[in-house]
Amino acid sequence: MNPQLTTLTGKLLLALALLTGVSAFAQVPRSRHVYIVAEENRSYERLVGSPYMPYLNSLLSKGAVATQFYANMHGSLENYLIVTSGQFLTHNNSTLAVFDVDNIERHLLSNGMTFKSYAQSLPSPGFTGLSSGAYLKRHAPLPYYTDMANSSLIKHHVSTTEMAKDIANGTLPNFAFITPDATHDIHDCPNGLNPCLQTADNWLKANIGPLLASPPFQPGGDGVLIIWADEADLSNDNRCSATVSTGCGGRILVAMIGPQIKPGYKSTTTYHHQSVLKTMLQALGTTSNFPSAANTAPDMREFFKNNGASTASVIKIAAPTTSTVTGPSVHAAASASTVNPITAMHIYVDNVKKAQSASGQIAATLSLSKGTHNVVYQAWDSKGNIYKSPKTITVQ
Repeated sequence: MNPQLTTLTGKLLLALALLTGVSAFAQVPRSRHVYIVAEENRSYERLVGSPYMPYLNSLLSKGAVATQFYANMHGSLENYLIVTSGQFLTHNNSTLAVFDVDNIERHLLSNGMTFKSYAQSLPSPGFTGLSSGAYLKRHAPLPYYTDMANSSLIKHHVSTTEMAKDIANGTLPNFAFITPDATHDIHDCPNGLNPCLQTADNWLKANIGPLLASPPFQPGGDGVLIIWADEADLSNDNRCSATVSTGCGGRILVAMIGPQIKPGYKSTTTYHHQSVLKTMLQALGTTSNFPSAANTAPDMREFFKNNGASTASVIKIAAPTTSTVTGPSVHAAASASTVNPITAMHIYVDNVKKAQSASGQIAATLSLSKGTHNVVYQAWDSKGNIYKSPKTITVQ
């Protein structure tokens, strides 16, 4: 639920929701088309409202913008790895090492999702070198994880020319990390900043424009595009928040565009890279045990429309009816109803899924050890909204 509920009304609504088992606020809806495109080394104020980036700003007016987003630190690879693994891994931007840590790829594979790394100027599929022309590996994070690097999936690290083909052929993966090269991502600006901004804007229009014209981004689609900057101005922007001016990577632009995103929305919540990771994974099907700092980070659900969810939507727990039960076999049952059809229900015990259903009814016999357990009944509706009703039970 929204951590920014500070008014008396908000607190009362929150208490009501907890008491009735109702998730009354917009959730991160499920999606099979989530894409993130990276920009480099420029503070929020350099990009938002810039006359040299009319296409980017036209997208911002149609989507939702985080006005208080701050990079975790300075350093390219550092931030790219945080946004995909939730943790700091190295300060060595020239490393050829790969990392065996929990990361977005691992969750995508567990969720049955496909993914690609699209990198402009990549010389060949699966190229693992540090650079080639204007291509810089440190701006393309997916090949740094063993899940891709040590398997045939490395061939999914391809040029953005392949992205154009996938858009045209309707063969886009469920998730992609999109990396313009250093000439087109505002990284290298030998002729000054303003021409550099224009070059980046033209690249976005030529490459992201077709993506946003594809079916997942049309009305009724589930496409989510995240525009993400890795860090702010290197020379003078070390902000961590609106009140902390030093110690981090500065104020950056992060925005979302898509049919399920609130148009023209401006968030004032303070976020860091791990919130982007958590939100992407929630959209792609992960419900718990997020990588590293993403596990406790706030998600960015406020960016999404309510999609018709009603505050009258209820998960009704039918069993157990008491908080103390006799084990080890415990009967659990619930039903869910909302203005949208319920498409799935799950039962989790201590964050582990124990039962699932493809309808608004679920029942199961759980084998539980003696002690106290946290049981969560969870439902999804046809618009991707998520509803949860927790129950603490003690098994005797």
